[in-house]
Amino acid sequence: MSSRPLRAHFLVVATAIALGGALVSAPGGAAADPGQSWNLVDVGAFGGEPSIASDPNGVLYETTPGGKAPVYRSTDAGRTWTPLPTAWSSSGDDCLATDQVGSVYWCNLGNTDHGFAPLQADSFTSQTAATCTTDCKWVHGQGQVPDDCDTSCQPFGVDRQWLAASIPDGGTADNAEVVLTYHDFYGPSSIWINKSTDGGKTFGPSTNVLAPPAVSPGAVTGSLAAEGYTFCSTVPAGVGIVPPGKPHAGRIIVGWIASDPVEDAAGCNLSQYETFHTLWVSYSDDGGSTWTPQLAFDAGPGHDTSTPFVGFTTDSDGNPYFAFATNLDAVAPVCGAESTAGTVQGDTSCEYNMYVVWSNDAGATWDGGGGTIPGSAKMPYRVNPSTETGTHWFPAIAAATPGQVDVAYLRTPGILPTGPTGKADPGGCSASGKVTAGACKWGLFSGQSSNLNAPPDQATWTTTEMTPPDAPMHVGDICNLGIACVGSAGSNRHLLDFIQEAVDPTTGCGHIAYADDNASPNALRVANQAGGCFASVSPALAETPWAVLLPLAAIAMIVLLSRRRVRRRRS
Repeated sequence: MSSRPLRAHFLVVATAIALGGALVSAPGGAAADPGQSWNLVDVGAFGGEPSIASDPNGVLYETTPGGKAPVYRSTDAGRTWTPLPTAWSSSGDDCLATDQVGSVYWCNLGNTDHGFAPLQADSFTSQTAATCTTDCKWVHGQGQVPDDCDTSCQPFGVDRQWLAASIPDGGTADNAEVVLTYHDFYGPSSIWINKSTDGGKTFGPSTNVLAPPAVSPGAVTGSLAAEGYTFCSTVPAGVGIVPPGKPHAGRIIVGWIASDPVEDAAGCNLSQYETFHTLWVSYSDDGGSTWTPQLAFDAGPGHDTSTPFVGFTTDSDGNPYFAFATNLDAVAPVCGAESTAGTVQGDTSCEYNMYVVWSNDAGATWDGGGGTIPGSAKMPYRVNPSTETGTHWFPAIAAATPGQVDVAYLRTPGILPTGPTGKADPGGCSASGKVTAGACKWGLFSGQSSNLNAPPDQATWTTTEMTPPDAPMHVGDICNLGIACVGSAGSNRHLLDFIQEAVDPTTGCGHIAYADDNASPNALRVANQAGGCFASVSPALAETPWAVLLPLAAIAMIVLLSRRRVRRRRS
């Protein structure tokens, strides 16, 4: 055989191996570079609890409640931001989501001019958000009674809504499934959804993900447990939809945190002074008709996870994750007594640290199981190292491929005082609170891991502070009692209730939306990851299916063999 056929044969085999290798290695992704680096950029006017999302092409969107509530867009990896023409003139709580073709979904709370019950949620959709300049063609999602009850049409009112969107296999943006989730405000604080199957143009009725008849027959026991834990006291965490082509494709997963039946028996607690120590999901495999509740993790009474929110996200396969801060090592009465005496700062067992739990089977089993309810996690992953002492607050999380996560959080070196039940003391971080040296100074931190496929005690993390130590992004108390923060001694709710993070799937880099009220002037900001990013999770080759790649390799092999036969006949 001549050298040319040898080279051709090697090329075909190498091509086939490369194509197959890309398909095998892509889902695992690449390990994170421990050398994280971040750049801080101003986005727009100051606003608390900003939301951020990335579309499949890396176009970023950020929004925050207040004023005209603009949605900002960045097409250069977060370096510069442009306000978009708005969908609505005012806003309360809001959120962002995107679908597989780059449509943007913006949610809004507080539109009360339609004559229905106060506090309703709305969804707005733009299919041109990535390029629009003067008109983004926002479409308002109509509820069950068009022009009368907003998108949610919830008689018990709505609070803290979230959105997710996904285009079914073979579909388009016009038949994308869009899910709006929230808890009711005037009723039992249960968890509800409204769903659209026409890309967010119209939405179905409010459906309770816990109460019969929506609960699947095999999940009645779990539903009763979930309802007992969540009655009157919940904080919605988020929603996700498993994408096409993945195990459990189309599964809708909603998440929230709650208290326990004993504390629930004391009655509905709008002050949020209960300890929210249980993390829950409920998932549906039939488009939201039936639901299966599942406990993700129970930190135990006296270990509060409400700061006041937890982070919730799904990875590229649709697996769900929670990031949360809690005083997991604390003995609540002991830490409460030390707080009263002003000595809590010396007891590191009282500090709030940052943790993650996740499910690699779309919500059924968490961290391998072994917890208080079958399927729940026995142990969480700890993000910050033991050497990083202090108070860790405001968790945010974003995931790339399964097991690859970025966690953002705020940290102050002092240990926040707590009450006898484990709840943080309002005003405890103010200048008059019991801290080591005046008001707490908070920095923005990032924790990153690429091996959460390992057990919790074996996974590794790298952490870094993104804001300069001499320029904290907030000074003073951060109240975690929600609307009950108003009037609390020394409390400060300038940041509202959370920060948020997204991963750009084209670069694997994280982007963190946060509010800085210690800058001059105060600003809405984003931290853009410049080093230590995950591998891209959406290159064209990694997404090309076997059904396309293997026939191409086979055709190339047939052509080569045919040429060899021709040469043999001629020889």
